[in-house]
Amino acid sequence: MGMNQNARPEQLDALTSFRFIGALLVFLFHVEIFSKYKLGYIGVSFFFTLSGFILTYNYYKKMMTIDRLQLKKFYIARFAKIYPIHVVTFIIAVPYYFFIPLNHHPLLYVFQAGTNLMLIHSFIPIGNISFNGVSWSLSDELFFYAIFPFILYVILKKLKSNFLKLAVAALVWLAVVLGVYLMYPSSSNFSVWLLYYFPVTRALEFIAGIMAALFFLKYKDRMARLTVWTFSLVEMAVLLALGVVILVAPELTMNLRYGLIFIPCMAVVITVFAFQKGWLSYLMSNKVLVYMGKISFSFYMIHNLVLSYIYFLWKPDIDKWLLIMGCFFLSVLSSVLLYHLSEEPMRKGTIRFLNERLGVQTSNVYANKKGEAAETKAV
Repeated sequence: MGMNQNARPEQLDALTSFRFIGALLVFLFHVEIFSKYKLGYIGVSFFFTLSGFILTYNYYKKMMTIDRLQLKKFYIARFAKIYPIHVVTFIIAVPYYFFIPLNHHPLLYVFQAGTNLMLIHSFIPIGNISFNGVSWSLSDELFFYAIFPFILYVILKKLKSNFLKLAVAALVWLAVVLGVYLMYPSSSNFSVWLLYYFPVTRALEFIAGIMAALFFLKYKDRMARLTVWTFSLVEMAVLLALGVVILVAPELTMNLRYGLIFIPCMAVVITVFAFQKGWLSYLMSNKVLVYMGKISFSFYMIHNLVLSYIYFLWKPDIDKWLLIMGCFFLSVLSSVLLYHLSEEPMRKGTIRFLNERLGVQTSNVYANKKGEAAETKAV
């Protein structure tokens, strides 16, 4: 595989940069730019698939067996990655509820606050979008983290043949797509929850990322022999294919646009750019873009609050495009501050605290900032 169990995996800078593009698509969706194409759905689908890929890439060797100590380290690291920033943005979101009409019974808001803080709100069919609305994806992500070691173990132990892995993945995807198309009306609120928010359904994208990473790890050295020209053409081809899918998507039923139709394209795009051998991946490895990718989780978590308070609540009487640009730059500035003053310090502090409380030895693989530079904060 090209790396031993204790070696730190090579940083995937091109994919780190793509994280910011994914977060930007969600921002564009929230300000209704290119609303026909539902870019936010594409961004979320990309993040869920990328999350499965990056976790497999980083933890593949450590999850060859179900080891209690490794599981503790994994769960501590993942919890520390998303929960502290979730609490911070939840607190920032609370005042917003006092500025908007309370159209529901106060007990509902107490219930929403409780389920939101416990990150279980995506499992609930009603009232699951509350406070910092984008946090629903963290509820899904936490579920992915919970099942990841066991899903990876089953795939490695039970689906040893690469053909079998691909065949099972393709059949499951086709069965779900056909089932969704035939069984659930797009206008149903239950359908929206089941197909867009429900963590078990969205795990299909996460598992696709796992499968893509296993393919990448197995064929990485062999594929790396191809020329820069070849990789550059392939990079352009997969992005073109994704663009075609995005353009065609509005013609399809809404249920399929919640992420299902993007799964094959996302898996292929992520795998191709993980090789980092073409011209486009070289451009995506630019230091500025990589830095934007590193702060993308903070951007994702804060941009919705910036829009809530300014774009939707205050609504200053200025040109719409000027307002959107102002909200974007304020979101970027806020994410820089949030990343350096909150996200990273709280992540490290949480790891240290939980390691001490749970009797886990500190490991640079989990606590070292550089070691997690390539990891996605999937949303």
